[in-house]
Amino acid sequence: MRIFVLDNDRPDLATIENALRLGNIEVLTRRTWPPAAPQDEARYLFAGWALEPATRDLVDPEGRRAELTASQFDLLVLFLRRPGRTISRDELLHDLKGRAWDYFDRSIDTLVARLRKVVDAPGAPSLIRSVRGVGYVFCATVFREAYAARAA
Repeated sequence: MRIFVLDNDRPDLATIENALRLGNIEVLTRRTWPPAAPQDEARYLFAGWALEPATRDLVDPEGRRAELTASQFDLLVLFLRRPGRTISRDELLHDLKGRAWDYFDRSIDTLVARLRKVVDAPGAPSLIRSVRGVGYVFCATVFREAYAARAA
């Protein structure tokens, strides 16, 4: 049994006591993941691509705007903030969805595959490398262009 308390809902005391006795309490909070990108966050440049966090625009090497879902954008920002570092599936799922990963959860793998279809050039090595049994590494060199430098 799981009890979900949302904002002003009030479950009865007997239900809460029963859940406590059985050890089935799960505390959930409102979604605050991932943290919103500040308006002055640096633009990311990688492998010819440019990502503008403030406007959520991704521009390919030919200057065309690429379409990303909100989840794909959030995942790409997580990779760009930690290039060259292995990020576990658990860490990715927690940062993106606010929940723990379990072995049978393939949502992160599916999301990474869809992001690869957007950012990987045909015939070129993938920018996102799988680390078997652990997670993923963003392999491209990432540069940050300061917001103040672009505004001038």
